[in-house]
Amino acid sequence: MRTNNLDAAFRMAAGVFLIATLLAGCAKPAPVPEPAPTESPPQVAPAIPDAPPPAETPPAETLPAQPAPDAPSPTEPSAVPKPTAANEPSLESMSLATPSAKMSVAVDVRYSFDTAALPGQPVTLSLAAIPRVNGRNLSMSVKEVAGVQLAAGPLNLQKSDGPVVYRRQFSVTRGADSPAQLRVLVTMDYGSGSGFGFFSVPFGSGTNAQKEDSVKQR
Repeated sequence: MRTNNLDAAFRMAAGVFLIATLLAGCAKPAPVPEPAPTESPPQVAPAIPDAPPPAETPPAETLPAQPAPDAPSPTEPSAVPKPTAANEPSLESMSLATPSAKMSVAVDVRYSFDTAALPGQPVTLSLAAIPRVNGRNLSMSVKEVAGVQLAAGPLNLQKSDGPVVYRRQFSVTRGADSPAQLRVLVTMDYGSGSGFGFFSVPFGSGTNAQKEDSVKQR
């Protein structure tokens, strides 16, 4: 009788253990497998176009020669150069300018061209003013006229054993329609006032005698 009770208890314990085991297995969920990581495609940088290579500069000796500036046309008027007092003619070789009828200045004027005053050719006009009385602030200028280009040099005072001489040179270029003569204005101050006078210088005369001799020898 006691043996039967033991067997019944053993079977009950085994059944309880089996039921507990089953319950424990049902309560623990089965592990869910993690998805395998997917590899992202590699990032590709946008292609940058290559910069063009710098242009090669040819060496200096291979560069084309630059054309020379065009020479002025012979028909264009010549530029008027500034005169210089390097070769001033002597008073004896200069012609006496003709004074106007109305004169209030006691001055003699002499003139000389270094060569013939032809149209379109610049020439140098040398002027010399010789006061006959004492004065001050002497001025000598050529009146500008249409058809004549002028460039004046400075007024120089020449002192020597003879009379006091004021010299001035002008570069003169005649045009095709220039007048036949120039007018020279001379002014000078005196003790009690001032005087002035006009003198006529024709283009057709007054060439330096030394220049004429050299032209004849040629």
